[in-house]
Amino acid sequence: MAEAPSPFPGDTAWSTILAARDRDSPECRARLGRLVSTYWRPVFWHLQRHWRLSPEDAADLAQEFFLKLFQGGALEKASPERGRFRTFLKMQLRDLVVDDLRRRLARKRGGGERFVPLEKDGTEAESPGPDPEESFDRDWAACLLQDSIRALETSLREKGKDVVYRAFQQCVLLVPPRSYRECAELLGVKESDVRNYVFAARGELREIVRARIRESLTREPEVEEEFAYLMEIFER
Repeated sequence: MAEAPSPFPGDTAWSTILAARDRDSPECRARLGRLVSTYWRPVFWHLQRHWRLSPEDAADLAQEFFLKLFQGGALEKASPERGRFRTFLKMQLRDLVVDDLRRRLARKRGGGERFVPLEKDGTEAESPGPDPEESFDRDWAACLLQDSIRALETSLREKGKDVVYRAFQQCVLLVPPRSYRECAELLGVKESDVRNYVFAARGELREIVRARIRESLTREPEVEEEFAYLMEIFER
């Protein structure tokens, strides 16, 4: 099986994170860009879904989050010994949102302009959804899965296995999914072939997901623990 594509070619996420703190390095900007491209969407989605921000306000706050993370010295606190980078991000994002809400509340009381709609009816603040950490994990998992599925599609089509991806798409990704028999008729292949295609695609997708998880962890047992947690999220 071909090696799964990596968003950090030749680097693990932790080596990228630690090297990104070296502002004198000529690769610092590129490494920071890789981190932003990887974690932007989970942060953005989390701000929209959990904290009920509009897309524009979520984008503004996400921008502020990454600026503070990289320019304000927060990244210096991150290290593999302190746990997963995702956990570090969740704590930093929570603190930023709480500070932002306090600023907006103070601005409202002081008569300043309020540019995020925090209230339902003008008198009662809208409460965020339950368990912000789990909410962030769901958004992270959704982004990781989407990226992994795109990598799977690219990998299969580059190997001339477009029919394998189409079988996987029809029988797994489609809502509601087609039966193996329906997919076989659509693709003009045997039902047993469709079953084998889906089995192979699932296996390759699992390896791609593991490869992405491995980028942010340092020990293999943690990879399997994270993979199991990811599967648990998908089942909820």
